[in-house]
Amino acid sequence: MSDLMVETQQLSKQFKLLLAVDGVNLKIPKGKIYALLGPNGAGKTTSIRMLLGLLKPTFGRVIVNDIDVTLNPKAIRGKVGLLPQVSAAYYDLTPMQNIKFILELNEVSYEEVSQTLANYFQTLEITHEMLNKPFSKLSGGEQRSISFIMAVITNKEFLVLDEPTSGLDIARAKYIRSIIKNLVEEEGRTILLSSHIVSDLEELADYCGILKQGKLVFQGKKEEIINTYAPDTQEFEDAIIAAFETPIKSSISRKEGSL
Repeated sequence: MSDLMVETQQLSKQFKLLLAVDGVNLKIPKGKIYALLGPNGAGKTTSIRMLLGLLKPTFGRVIVNDIDVTLNPKAIRGKVGLLPQVSAAYYDLTPMQNIKFILELNEVSYEEVSQTLANYFQTLEITHEMLNKPFSKLSGGEQRSISFIMAVITNKEFLVLDEPTSGLDIARAKYIRSIIKNLVEEEGRTILLSSHIVSDLEELADYCGILKQGKLVFQGKKEEIINTYAPDTQEFEDAIIAAFETPIKSSISRKEGSL
């Protein structure tokens, strides 16, 4: 078995005249947090959709947990916990009904995860009243917290979290980051993280991949991105800004196998 949760080989996607993803070779180690970064339109969402078997590549291969998604996209469905940027909950159902539905869909009994759920509810200040009114009546932060719980509660080995702390207050964002770290450090899960919140990336990421104009221009450990793009300041935020601003032709990519 591979020590990589995700490996792509020359992954590419063409939309008519637009080459949205261009020969991307991602390598995401198991049991780590990998942050996929890039400015708007860089190809992040398209790449993630191909990883999940929701979009067929024009060229290249996708392997997720030893499953060749390119050949059998249906095989990966139900094996990945997903927090999309826009909630996938049913807005006319209550949060508890949504949670029980996602558990039933994944053949996980409520009793099996009831204590974990109780801990999440307490930590994220999700009250009984919130759990039993329509999802549509919750605040944006409450909806995001419930959506996060729905993504992680089914015990999937691989989680894709898109903007997990977006719209949250400081306390809930802190607790979400703590839960994410625990999922990796204590449970050995692998997380692909996409976020525009630099503090999330700096605190959580073990590895970073940077997409620009559909190309993977950097891939390596978090410390390497700092040494590559901000050696003078050693500031992670400075490194991210410099990486986004550096022309592709002079960007530095990690060599194959550097992870």
